Amino acid sequence: MRTRKRLSGEEGGNVMIEFAMLAPVFFMLVMGLVEFVIFQYRTYALNHVVYEAARNLQTGEVQTAGDAAAQATAFHDEVCAQAELLVSCDEIIFDVRSFDEVDDITFPPVEFDDEGNPINFVFEPGGPEKYSVVRAAIHHQFITPFMDKLFQMGPDMPAIVNSFCIVKNEPWE
Repeated sequence: MRTRKRLSGEEGGNVMIEFAMLAPVFFMLVMGLVEFVIFQYRTYALNHVVYEAARNLQTGEVQTAGDAAAQATAFHDEVCAQAELLVSCDEIIFDVRSFDEVDDITFPPVEFDDEGNPINFVFEPGGPEKYSVVRAAIHHQFITPFMDKLFQMGPDMPAIVNSFCIVKNEPWE
């Protein structure tokens, strides 16, 4: 009789109901945290790739490769050699410009196509003792719900990870 009273007062189903209510929120927070860490890692990896690419421009390795097509190929090869696991070298969009003085450095506003790709990026590396400016962008599509709202984007728009570096080229001639 005593066992029967004790079992009738059990409230074990409450734990299951509470778990069912809190689990989606908990797992969404964990998933959002992991995805944000991946986003930050991609930002770090892109910064590293841009720094190394600018360094190759600074030393003249790219510019001494030949004509404009050979320079672009050499630059792309150097970028792919530095790209990490989470940053594919083929998804990086570069804008490389050359300036005579630091005061001359300006960036035109980025113009995008319908898919969010910049359309006014160019590849114009500088010569000896010029300032080379490298900026790059990659897309990152969030999977976690509401992360697009956190970054103030539309539901089907990717986040754009940006990086830039300015170097003065060495006198390699």
